[in-house]
Amino acid sequence: MTISTLVVTDIDRFIGMKDFWDGELKDHTDDPFLLSCMLIEQWKLSQKLGWTPLLMLFVSSGEIIGFAPLLMRSNLGFRQVSNFDHYRWPDFFSDNNREVCIDKMLSFLFKQLNCESASLTFEDESDNLRTLQKVCASRGLKFTKAPQEGQAIIPITGSLNSYKESLKRKDRKEFERNGRKLDKLGSWQISCFALNHSSISKIWAIERFSWKANLEGKKKALKTLGLESILNGIQRNSESEPLFESEVWTLELNNLPLAYVVVMKRNKTVFFVKTSFDSRFKIVSPGMFLMNELIERVFENIVAEKIDFISNIPCVQVWKPLVKKRAVITILRNPSLSRARNLVFENRVSLKTSQIIEGLVWKNKKLDCLV
Repeated sequence: MTISTLVVTDIDRFIGMKDFWDGELKDHTDDPFLLSCMLIEQWKLSQKLGWTPLLMLFVSSGEIIGFAPLLMRSNLGFRQVSNFDHYRWPDFFSDNNREVCIDKMLSFLFKQLNCESASLTFEDESDNLRTLQKVCASRGLKFTKAPQEGQAIIPITGSLNSYKESLKRKDRKEFERNGRKLDKLGSWQISCFALNHSSISKIWAIERFSWKANLEGKKKALKTLGLESILNGIQRNSESEPLFESEVWTLELNNLPLAYVVVMKRNKTVFFVKTSFDSRFKIVSPGMFLMNELIERVFENIVAEKIDFISNIPCVQVWKPLVKKRAVITILRNPSLSRARNLVFENRVSLKTSQIIEGLVWKNKKLDCLV
């Protein structure tokens, strides 16, 4: 079997092949973030942050048998690679060709691109992870593994009552107390909206007084850009033939938005994608209250087989999720050189300088190619 490797770095090239991409991924993943409308916005965000997207496709007989969405950047010629989103790595290499595809990926990164390091996130039980370790050993690449926060998931099994009984009594009582506090403050309601100009205005009204409003500089900009990227990606989703469902849930008190949750649904999974709350009303924990109400509605209506929080931040432990373990894999071509590079250059070269040098290095070089 002949396997070709297509490397795409031009966003217009990817936009031109998005129908093919979505068709190929349709039966291989429930993750909406890997679909073209979301990937295009992640692509744009990555470029704003100084990364060069590298979408590697492994193709045989006109079909994608594996892919790796990666990001690359350089600091004075020391190139490093990461996956597109540190929360997820697509476990999509066909079983029969996994080792060949991963070997081709490493050959391209460490030989042709001359990368010094790669940092990739995998599920702990991933077949790709075991194969990657094997191929790294055969190529003499340093492979290290460190735990990552993981992915919190609530399986929708059994009745709502039995699920509620599984939670700690003090947490159940806290949700009830917050409901009574809201009653005392006035008239409150939970509403569901399509993602449009009106619901986005509610989101930004909440964000204006969220904890993120106290951030400064780069940290605040990153949070804002990340939310914009997700909202723009969802709006790219076709209304006539949507790749996933999406909606915005809000908690309002006396017509004032207190909290929101952006929800995406694909196949049998509900994703709680983004949430925030007005910190002026933290006494009623509006964000937690809203998410708890949504979890109960998913159980009541049986609209999914699981709820995916995407990450595993401490606050979601209230709902006793299962946690899928993840690992961050660091691959080094020359560990000694990498350590020296970190000592000499880390945080000493501005991003703008790095981009100028990188532009000179890559001037007139086309990466969109078969290799």
